[in-house]
Amino acid sequence: MIKNPPVIKKVVLAMGGVIEEFMPERGCFYINIKGKRIFIERKISINRQSFGSVRMSKCKDITHKLLREQGLPTPETECFYNKTYNRKDANEKLKRLDYPIILKDAQGSNSKGIFPFVYDEKEAIAVLENYLSKYKSMIAQQMVFGKEFRLLVLGEKIIGALEMIPPYVVGDGVSTVEKLIKEKQLNTERQTDFDEKLLQILKEKNYTLKSIVPEGEKVFIKRSSCLAEGGEMRDVTDIVNSDIERICVKASKVVGRALAGIDVICDDISMKTDEQSFNIIEINGKPDLYIHYKPDHGKVRNVIKEIVEFMVESF
Repeated sequence: MIKNPPVIKKVVLAMGGVIEEFMPERGCFYINIKGKRIFIERKISINRQSFGSVRMSKCKDITHKLLREQGLPTPETECFYNKTYNRKDANEKLKRLDYPIILKDAQGSNSKGIFPFVYDEKEAIAVLENYLSKYKSMIAQQMVFGKEFRLLVLGEKIIGALEMIPPYVVGDGVSTVEKLIKEKQLNTERQTDFDEKLLQILKEKNYTLKSIVPEGEKVFIKRSSCLAEGGEMRDVTDIVNSDIERICVKASKVVGRALAGIDVICDDISMKTDEQSFNIIEINGKPDLYIHYKPDHGKVRNVIKEIVEFMVESF
């Protein structure tokens, strides 16, 4: 799969710019375009202000508190720190949440350090006491349900929006779920584990690994999007509700980012937020851009061109 630097370079060259290599080993280079020389470090980061904003979006605990302070919709969350952790306080915090919850490394990325579908305090305490010393800070967050979207904010607007579809198999009327998954795994970057989580997902739909899936029927095998295991992306930029756009732009301003990838969960991206369940889950200050060039369904969005033009005009 194409990653960020090659796509950025390709777009800049197509715009008439010049690439000046700096430290290829670090993915660093300059783009020279329209009389401007701009340094790029693997991913593009654009701040709205010169202070504080890196930690604002990098640390999930800070992001949550800032969003809540501004009245923006985000799940109930409790924060835990290795230096101040004790079990009594942790139990009190966990009692404030409705289960299931998800525990996360407060500074984690790329889906690492995530423990979803924790169903009780005992299990949550076990995760905290096993991993808090490693991650230094963690959050526990009430899980919310719906469709998952990645919204790319630039300045005052959304320039790209993707629905992130969890991995699934499609029945042929002959093969078992297990066989369909194994066939799918022949073309995926990472293997899907045949574990209790998978069995539970199947059970909820009245399936087992030995079930025969009717022809054309979809069976999801993960609860969340996971591109490495065969998850898909659908471009939905043209149908994002203006109310959702307004809230996401405001959220990007709260964390001081002019460019932000905002993960939200809602029922329908075309509906107003007060007409459905809508939550901001995370804000990424250095969002992946290549994903908008490889949707499985819908239009390719040349977001890098818009970002480069924004940088040229701004600096």
